[in-house]
Amino acid sequence: MVLVAIAAAILAVHVPLRQGDNSVWFLYSCSAEEAPPFLTSLVTAMITMATLVISITMVVLTLAAQQLGPRLIRSFMADRRTQATLGLFFATVVYLLLVLRAAYGNVETVPNLAVSGGTLLVLLCLVALLVFVHHLARSIIADNSIERVGEALDEDILRLLPPPGGKYEKAPDKRPSETGSPLSLKANGYVQGLDYEGLVAIAQEADAVIEISFKPGRHVVQGSTYAWISPADAANDDIRDQIESCVVVGGERASIQDLEASVRQLVEVGLRALSPGINDPFTATAVIDRLTTSLAKIMRRGPAQCVWTDSDGVVRLIAPHSTFANIVQEAFRQIRQHGSDQPAVLIRLVESLGQLLALADKDQQAALKEQVEIVLETGRRDIPQKQDLESLERRAQEALDRAKEIVPKD
Repeated sequence: MVLVAIAAAILAVHVPLRQGDNSVWFLYSCSAEEAPPFLTSLVTAMITMATLVISITMVVLTLAAQQLGPRLIRSFMADRRTQATLGLFFATVVYLLLVLRAAYGNVETVPNLAVSGGTLLVLLCLVALLVFVHHLARSIIADNSIERVGEALDEDILRLLPPPGGKYEKAPDKRPSETGSPLSLKANGYVQGLDYEGLVAIAQEADAVIEISFKPGRHVVQGSTYAWISPADAANDDIRDQIESCVVVGGERASIQDLEASVRQLVEVGLRALSPGINDPFTATAVIDRLTTSLAKIMRRGPAQCVWTDSDGVVRLIAPHSTFANIVQEAFRQIRQHGSDQPAVLIRLVESLGQLLALADKDQQAALKEQVEIVLETGRRDIPQKQDLESLERRAQEALDRAKEIVPKD
């Protein structure tokens, strides 16, 4: 936007536009001597407004980091309306400065079009300021933030999980971890992504099979075994370097290939709400409801791929993936732990698990039933009121009864 403003300022200053005897109402019509002071006033006003916008943004980001978690700042800054507003203000300041520079010392021609364009940009910034304040005020509402993060999670689900009914290859009986040579990592940090296609190409070229020991999102340390290659004699220095180049390691978890990292963003909002300093069970229950919606979408997708073959159908790569049980545990475990003294939170957890059990197939039921039993055990240990405990036990029994009515899928 700043580059466009620079080009527009250069063109507007050099475009000849004469008004004749009758002035055009929407064009600047004063003398050349009066243009620089007018532009100076506009620049001063715009710098003040830009400072105000930055200050408001920083206040909102501070509040969001305290109430919803610092990891959600990335989603605030990625918002297109925020980016467009900041871009418009800075572009307007740059445009006015360039036009002001051209107007000083020019007593022969009046840059009518350029000055009028600057006036129009300032008016647009005033409107943008009002819209931006309204948008920021709504963006820090917990329900809106939860929905925004939940939509990002749903997009990751569609991107990372295949449609149901796909064909999945089986791992070979003799895995490289049992017969192959181990490969050590030279980096420290979180595994942010794996180049699966690159690993398959490397294994095909070496006529070998590679097995990765971790899934994206795992924290690794230098010297740890991260993969095996079979046969063992294929593990020369060149192959080792090629395989390690397919592993992306960074300083933080990313949702590039890690579905659990996306789930953790929602969980963090719930944990902040359950902290003693905030103590907002309503936000925690809203997080549980949104997690339930996303988990239902996961249940309608197929399992992530864990075995890759080459063009000839030969198994070349084996890598672990997040199972449905892992994701359910990641979604509800910490909320259950931090809300163990909140009967309303435990009851909502059981109700949500019951909704999921009504949609689950045979394999998914086991993970959901386990969570219901753990929540029920937590309530029996930490809920002092008899009525609250009875309510939890009744909801848990209703959830388990729903599972009994399901006809297992083939």
